[in-house]
Amino acid sequence: MNVEFESLKLLPQIYELLNKLNDGMNSSSKRWMSVKELSVYLTFGKDKIYKMIDVEFIESEHYYKKGSRLIFDKQKIDEWVLTSSSNKVSCQNTKLIIDDVLFSLSKI
Repeated sequence: MNVEFESLKLLPQIYELLNKLNDGMNSSSKRWMSVKELSVYLTFGKDKIYKMIDVEFIESEHYYKKGSRLIFDKQKIDEWVLTSSSNKVSCQNTKLIIDDVLFSLSKI
């Protein structure tokens, strides 16, 4: 990938936009989520969340039982998402997207 020197001027803008995006992702201060909130957060159906409780998530780490209610620790879920082996493919896709963005910026 070749980046023209003129495109390097855009790096501060890109950096600022990435920081804004990161701030927006971290703006949710709510740490505990219900099954419904977690399904929206992860864009999975509730049935998938219940299956993940049996297979993926660990009680007293990712979630807790409060009576008949389940609550999920957003911080632990975020760690799980980042370290999950199923996300290796999405990391590769992210790299391709970043390369495409940088390539399109080089044409500006």
